[in-house]
Amino acid sequence: MATTALEIVVSSSPEDPEWDRFVIDGPNPHHEQTALWGKLQSLRGWRSFRVMMRQANTLVGGGQILERSIGRFGKVGYLSRGPLLAVDNGEYRGRLLSAIKQVSRQHHLAYLAVTLPYADYSLTSDLEAGGFSVRHEWLPPRSPMTSTLVLELTQDLEAILAQMRSTIRTNIRQGQRRGTTVREGGAKDMDTFNRLLVSLCERRGVRPNIPQGDFPRELWKAFAPGGYLKLFLAERNGEVLSAILVFAMGHWARGWRVGWSGRCSEARPNELMWWEAIKWAKTNGCRFFDFFGFDTRNARAILEHRAIPDAERCGMSDFKLGFGGRVMLLQPGYCYFGNPIVRLLYRTIGVPLLDSKTFRRLLPRLATPL
Repeated sequence: MATTALEIVVSSSPEDPEWDRFVIDGPNPHHEQTALWGKLQSLRGWRSFRVMMRQANTLVGGGQILERSIGRFGKVGYLSRGPLLAVDNGEYRGRLLSAIKQVSRQHHLAYLAVTLPYADYSLTSDLEAGGFSVRHEWLPPRSPMTSTLVLELTQDLEAILAQMRSTIRTNIRQGQRRGTTVREGGAKDMDTFNRLLVSLCERRGVRPNIPQGDFPRELWKAFAPGGYLKLFLAERNGEVLSAILVFAMGHWARGWRVGWSGRCSEARPNELMWWEAIKWAKTNGCRFFDFFGFDTRNARAILEHRAIPDAERCGMSDFKLGFGGRVMLLQPGYCYFGNPIVRLLYRTIGVPLLDSKTFRRLLPRLATPL
């Protein structure tokens, strides 16, 4: 029997419920691939479009790209946690990647960065065969999230709790005994969440890890009505101490951003808050809870069964590890330069230059990824 032809459709509509349903119901749902996220990023000057692949009028794959102009450099594009396929199929992969390159050229993108889904569709070999290169850590987007920790929720809650570090279990019980409670929040609590997030970032000496201004409230408006965003707040004696925003899509829940006032650590608000978020995810049908970030040096040591040197030990990653779960090294990022000469120069000259001591000395600010 003849195979139905694959059709490529490009959409720049700010709302696309069909695409969002494809993302959420697929094997690798992620909020950054939804049209909801694309529309939200317009607040920051980005424009979104989707390269969608259909067969017999059914979506079988695609990827959402955010684009913007960067002065004289031209336009750049980001395809984050995609492209996505309904099934791992060599024909689908090749056709979709060819379409993404073609549409990128039509949009005059000088540079396209790709951050792949967690699961491996064997996309890496197709990307490299198609002219994509592994993205150097100093090229945008310079995100530190190259590993994470994922907790499987297929067992019952008692079994999940039993696999946690004993100190975490003790702290959860202490929090309960010492009067800490956790509740779900709403739109009116987003300002409180943002205040706690900013407070935590200031104590760590880093910039807030979400945009400020209207972004937190607009984020809630975009995702909460569909049940895709949950807010949990830990309180004691009427004071909100810590909070976490959780994206919940398909079988995945992700502890996306947290905030903490720094007060009342003896009341264990953070341990109890994470535990209540995990319990909610399990109760509401999620199979995986993603702690959304883990120190990569620590992850490599754990996966290689090596002791983590004290000088390299990350306190936040160690805290997350106490809840159990599986450490994951995420797939490398890739990039594609629209100009074939630039592609060649990047591979032959650009990477060695970025790795050189001279370049590090000239541009010390780039030594640590943002």
